[in-house]
Amino acid sequence: MAKSIKSNFVYNLINTSLGILFPLISFPYASRILMAEGIGEVNFFQSIIQYVLLLTSLGIPMYAIREIAKVRDDVTVRNKTLLEVLILNLILTVIGYFLIFIITLTVAKIQVNIPLFLILSLSIILTTVGCDWFYQGVEDFKYITIRGIIVRSLSLILLFLLVKTQQDILYYAICITIGSVGGNVFNFFRLRKYIKVSDISSDLKPFRHLKPVLRIFVLNLIISIYINLNVIMLGFMKSNESVGLFTSATKLTHVILTMVTSLGVVLLPRMSNMIQNNQLSEFRELAQKSLDIIVALTLPISFGLILLADFVIPIFCGDTYVDAILTLKILSPIIIFIGISNVLGIQILYPQGHEKIVIFSTAIGAIVNFILNLWLIPLYSQNGAAVSTLFAELLVTVMMCWIGKRLIWVKWKKQYWIYALATLAMVVAVSLIKKINLGFMQDFAISILAGFIIYLLFLKFTKDPLYITARDILSNKLNIKTNTNDK
Repeated sequence: MAKSIKSNFVYNLINTSLGILFPLISFPYASRILMAEGIGEVNFFQSIIQYVLLLTSLGIPMYAIREIAKVRDDVTVRNKTLLEVLILNLILTVIGYFLIFIITLTVAKIQVNIPLFLILSLSIILTTVGCDWFYQGVEDFKYITIRGIIVRSLSLILLFLLVKTQQDILYYAICITIGSVGGNVFNFFRLRKYIKVSDISSDLKPFRHLKPVLRIFVLNLIISIYINLNVIMLGFMKSNESVGLFTSATKLTHVILTMVTSLGVVLLPRMSNMIQNNQLSEFRELAQKSLDIIVALTLPISFGLILLADFVIPIFCGDTYVDAILTLKILSPIIIFIGISNVLGIQILYPQGHEKIVIFSTAIGAIVNFILNLWLIPLYSQNGAAVSTLFAELLVTVMMCWIGKRLIWVKWKKQYWIYALATLAMVVAVSLIKKINLGFMQDFAISILAGFIIYLLFLKFTKDPLYITARDILSNKLNIKTNTNDK
């Protein structure tokens, strides 16, 4: 039986918030101890491992969510699909560790700290056995949330206990690995709830999934080019310090993007199931609401981050990262572009089976990103990489709108101009507050509070549908609690 989208979203929002809280606590703490060079070394190694992880996963996570969602009501077919995909993933993982072995023996920059590289590479096997895609496909977001709370709390405790000096970089690697994929160990053992040994048969055909998975792999490979390639090119063309500065800025934007795109995690299995059952009107309505929410959220967040970058970087990364302030300002608009392209590509085109449009659009962005990196990184270091990323993400969104316009049923509504005007009012107010100069933390706190209130009031006075819906939901919940207490 399908679970409530609202409850799934609430659970996923809690889990996403924990995912945001974890780096917001761990990264500022670690960055002040390990400094930009140490953080840069960790992220340089992680970027290389991400490519190996990409090869071992191919397109399995995204593909498997869709396939499990389609057959979730047929337990026999669902469990067979689970086992076949898991076996395929395990075979690819063995190949992946063979590549790790070769890289360790041949790349000089890796040989500087082989233990660090090997610890970080544990994310490959933990990702495989975790089968996170299965739990998302069956919409078991409650379990995912509870698991996240336990594992991330443990990871933070270990971080504060073990990472004390700049030499504790290996402990830091262990902590962030546990925090990101450590919970996947529980995932593997919990599969017994869904599948029994008797379900395993000789009729399994894992390689039948290889061809469709490879199509998603192409998309994931292209996406990784302008996510991880920036860090790798900075590492080889500049220094670990440049990587650390770029990472400090991208870490903050990615934290916010995780929150913004969390709705897509919930909607992908549901929308794939709708397409499978030919529920087109419901699919279109859900897609439009998703875009409305993304536009309403990303506009104020993106411009707010540009305005407050000179507060955010020193607070969360430390005074030694001031050179990353401009980098963060340049990167902030990608929150808007990725938010919109996520709705168009992952929530609308992909469930319909039109991943080729997403692949082509992303490929154009990746090519532009690579070319601009070759030109801009030698001149402007981490800021050059940020400009390359900005143009790449903008181009991906534009290409997706243009090529897929006949298949994308959502509309650009007049209400979006209200969000733009509300954002403008917020920008003016925050800019004036910053000029008062009451003090560093006072200016930061007042700016956030004033920006939030002004944006919300603007939506209230213009009778924004999303504001009214959110207000009614909150009001109903408060009334329910009040009535319960009275009884």
